[in-house]
Formats: sequence, C-alpha cells, structure tokens
Amino acid sequence: MAYQNVKGMRDFLPAQAKKKQFIEDLCRAIFEKYGYEPLQTPVVEDFALLAAKGSGGEAIKGEIYYFKDKGEREIGLRYDLTVPLGRVAASNPMLQKPFRRYCISTVYRYDRPQAKRYREFTQADIDIVGAKYVLADFEIIQVAVEVMRGLGFEFSVKVNSRKVFEELALKMGVRKEQVRDAFRSLDKLGKIGAKEVGKELKQKGIDTRILRQIEANSFAQVKDYLKGSESLKELEELLELSGESGYTEVEFDLSLTRGLEYYTGMVMEVSIKGGPSVAGGGRYDNLISLYGGQENPAVGFSFGVDRLYDYLEDTLVIGPNADIFIIILSGEANIPGVKLASALRKTGLGVEVDLMQRNLKKNFEYLEKRGIAFLIVLGENEVKAKKFKLKEMATRKETEFGFGDAPQISGLVKKGGRA
Repeated sequence: MAYQNVKGMRDFLPAQAKKKQFIEDLCRAIFEKYGYEPLQTPVVEDFALLAAKGSGGEAIKGEIYYFKDKGEREIGLRYDLTVPLGRVAASNPMLQKPFRRYCISTVYRYDRPQAKRYREFTQADIDIVGAKYVLADFEIIQVAVEVMRGLGFEFSVKVNSRKVFEELALKMGVRKEQVRDAFRSLDKLGKIGAKEVGKELKQKGIDTRILRQIEANSFAQVKDYLKGSESLKELEELLELSGESGYTEVEFDLSLTRGLEYYTGMVMEVSIKGGPSVAGGGRYDNLISLYGGQENPAVGFSFGVDRLYDYLEDTLVIGPNADIFIIILSGEANIPGVKLASALRKTGLGVEVDLMQRNLKKNFEYLEKRGIAFLIVLGENEVKAKKFKLKEMATRKETEFGFGDAPQISGLVKKGGRA
C-alpha cells in the first residue's frame, strides 16, 4: 500500500525545506533585531478558547480541526497564533510591558484545499502587548517592510482603521447593528468585486453609499466627513510616520477591514505586486480581556511563510550546507580523515565525509549534484606524505596543505578560494 499525505498537507524535501527555513530565519533575525522574543504554545487548544466571542465563534467548528479527545474534552488545532497569545497574556498578567513576542510555527485550518492554499501552513507572527500608541502600530509596519525588502519583493502595505471605517459607515447611513455585517461583505471586495458586494449589501438592507466611498478611496474625503475624529488622527499619524520614513510601499486603502472580528483599530495587509496578500494584522485591544485577562491594548502582524515560499521557490537559490567534501579512499585514511573533518568544522566550515565508499567517478557525480565547492581526497599516499590537496571545483585549482592546517584551509575557503 502506498501511503499519501493527508489532504491539504505537504512534505518539504531538503532543497525545499532549506528555502522555507531561509525565509523563517530571515523573519526571526529581523524580529529579534527589534527586540521581539520567542514564545511557544501548544498546537492543541481548548475548543472553548478557539470558539470564544472575539475569536472565531461557535461557527468556527466547521472551519478548523475539531475533535474530542479520549476524555471527551472538546479541543481543536490552533488556526492562528494570535488566539494562543491572547490566552498566554490573559493568564500571565505579570508579563513586563510592552511584551514583544514572536512565534514561527504551524497552524491548521479545514479550508477546501486549492492552489497555494493548505490545511497545514506556517505563520511568522509578531505582537506587542501593552502599548496603545501609534508608534507600536508603526513598528509593526517597520518590521513588515524590512522583511519584504529583505526577501526582494516588490510589494504594497495597505493600511486602514476599523474605527475610522465604522465612523464613516455610520455617516453613510449604515446602522450601528449593521456595521459588522457590512465589514463581512466589504471584506469580499477583492474576491467577488464591487458589483456582487453591492448586491449583498442590498440584500442585507445596508446602505450602499459606503461602497461608493470605498471605491473613491479618497483620504481627503474621509477627513472631510470625519473632522475632529481621534481615530482619524491616529491613522493620519501612522501614514505620516510611514511617509517620513521613506516607506513608499505604504498606502491608505479604505476597503481593507480584515475578516477576523477581534480587530478593533488599525488593520494592515501586505501584498506582492501583481500577486496575493502574504501578510496581515492589526490592533486587537479587547481580545486579552475577553479571555479573562486585564485590559491590555495589543497589535500584531502575521506572515504566511508558505505563501512567501510559493512565490520564491523558483527564484530562491540556497547552496549546500557543506563547504568541503572529503573522500576517504583507504582504511588508513579513516582516522586522519575524521580528525581533519572535525578540525575544519571547529573553524566554522560545513564538512561532509563520504559514507558510501563509492569510487571517484560516482563521488564526483554526487559532488556536482550537491554543488559543494571544495574537495579533499585522502588515501594511503596522502597519509604517508602527511599532505593532501584542496581542490576548488569551479576552477579546478588545487592547493596543498598538511593535516594540521585547518585554520589556513578555512581562511582560503571563506575567501572563496582566493589566496
């Protein structure tokens, strides 16, 4: 019987896994540069948490991996990394504020699998708990821009405020009890278009003037409608900080509302130029108190690592982990070869030793496929002479060394073969 992956999930073979790891490592390095610290939480959470008001609600059951364990407890696999953070912050009120945390890990959703949409995928999250001022929202944007620039993408960062949107919707004739329904419909603009969204709004009895305002997407008009609004001032400050920092990728987009109900203020979304969104987030000031914690403002952002990987897979080139390949041709060379490999690794080089005892021709074929830059061949003659040659595969240049010359070999390899 041939076993296959569970539907909607996939393997990453070494060449693929290294590319994905590169993205995760870049995210981690940038997160830590801004002072974010790692947090790990379980993959499995109490279903009551996942379905809590402000998270997904009871209807989330059909969208996640939900089941009962052997003790008949209702549990589910986490569908994002923000809800577990909310639980941690609620149950650890003594966390020093601001609490900057990052988490790079897998999440699970029971969506219908389709192209570039999986049921198991990796998110790279940053969150700030305890900071209510616009500088915190701006820092999230700073990190997002640095990650996307670091990965070499052309991209845009769309920014809006759900508070501003709600105030504008009320001005446009949307009743207060209709605002959430309006959010849900207008969040579909990118998927079904303005015409279909307009039909949906009419079916719900929601005034469509807000749709026309979104299509205009004029910040000047919004300012005119909402003079004196504190929420608007915050959004304007965020856009000003972005502009003064040279973030030409950041732009106002009134249509952006984000689907999850726990967002309360600023919302942000990153899209690849000519492609889909790959990251998003915003402010969720009420989530922690909904989970029984103290009132705590919070803002966060999440990158879809798998989606970034899918758009970099064909262009991202990651070399082999090994810098040098050592072929041992005789039993006399085993101990000297192993000792040499250990000495070279201590200098920071990656060293791979042939374990298959293949002939030279097959080892050369293996070496070319792996793309390892340098080669050492050790046999009886090298052991007797206490000397061997380091061969640079690209130029075929050979340099002679002794078994005690690991530092010199390392220096040459790190210079790319230049003496």
